[in-house]
Amino acid sequence: MSRASHRSAYGGIVLSGAIPVYIEPDYHPDIGFPLSVSVEAIEVLLKQHPDVVAIHLTSPNYYGVMPDIAAICHLAHSHGVALLVDEAHGSHLGFHSDLPQSAVSLRADIIVHSTHKTQGSLTQSAMLHVNDNGFVNLARIAQVLPLLQSSSPSSILLASLDATRMQMATEGRERLSIVIALARKARDAIRQMNGLWCYGDELVGVNNIFAFDPSKLIIRVSDAGFSGFEASSLLRHQYGIEVEFADVKHVICSITIADTESTVDKLLDALHSLTRQKHPIIDHDGFSIKPPDGLPLPAINLRDAYLSTKTRTIPLNEAVGHILVENVIPYPPGVPLLVAGEIMEQRHLDYMRYLIDKGSTIIGMEDLSLQMIRILDA
Repeated sequence: MSRASHRSAYGGIVLSGAIPVYIEPDYHPDIGFPLSVSVEAIEVLLKQHPDVVAIHLTSPNYYGVMPDIAAICHLAHSHGVALLVDEAHGSHLGFHSDLPQSAVSLRADIIVHSTHKTQGSLTQSAMLHVNDNGFVNLARIAQVLPLLQSSSPSSILLASLDATRMQMATEGRERLSIVIALARKARDAIRQMNGLWCYGDELVGVNNIFAFDPSKLIIRVSDAGFSGFEASSLLRHQYGIEVEFADVKHVICSITIADTESTVDKLLDALHSLTRQKHPIIDHDGFSIKPPDGLPLPAINLRDAYLSTKTRTIPLNEAVGHILVENVIPYPPGVPLLVAGEIMEQRHLDYMRYLIDKGSTIIGMEDLSLQMIRILDA
């Protein structure tokens, strides 16, 4: 399981009692954001853990970066293991040949699509796809799904999924051609703006990046004197633009089938206006969202820790050496620093302070002020 998995995957671990074997994502040495997991890293873990029953990956991630799903799928199946892909941000990929291939067409075993993210269905609606490769039990999936679903599903949400399915089947290529053209226009224009840069296909082929979703605009704003957090706030409050998310150096925008020339021009005008604001250049080169090297020390399994009733709350500054019963997830990039059942070390506490000082958000903790943390009361 990729350590960079969505928090819902960790929720699945809690509910199921499965024992995760984590794969650490690579981080781009210059840009700093989390990348894909490598085929080689997965192969090593499969040899070390022959009892693994499934591999869970996220593709694409928030930045639009994707691993070699085809090679990983082949590797998994050669070991008799199912491949589960969180393709929440890639539900549109299968509808245009100029986009990276979807994990559905690449024959991953189970694929989740957050259809509301990059297609047109209503928020909270999603799809679960299954390829019958002989590695998953379809009847069992149908049996356990109701444990996680409402017994009174919303007809409105279901209708929006059906309408989206029809729209993408009949108009998907045409609409995505517009998306690709708009993203290209935006990327080219941003690259001409003083102090800004927008990444693209040059990312592919290095640092285990196998593919990149061109509808994602990774806009570096740090050379213009802004942190990504500052630029995001200015775009929201001064220009009425809500970006996908931000990190210390970048704002990330998604171009979707809802966008038009007008919405893209509004973004470009706002970015151009930002570059004209007098702003001191800030040295962000020393900042890294990469967590301390090495996985944390597990003490007890995630489920037992998360569901334990023998807990107490202590000041965060006193947590070193204690077993946590809640998660610590810096966002961005959304990669857990610690999960329940792991031991807080000094390096983790130092990194948390560092991130908070830089303006990053930390989710998963009960105390939203981040002053207190819950631990196992041994």
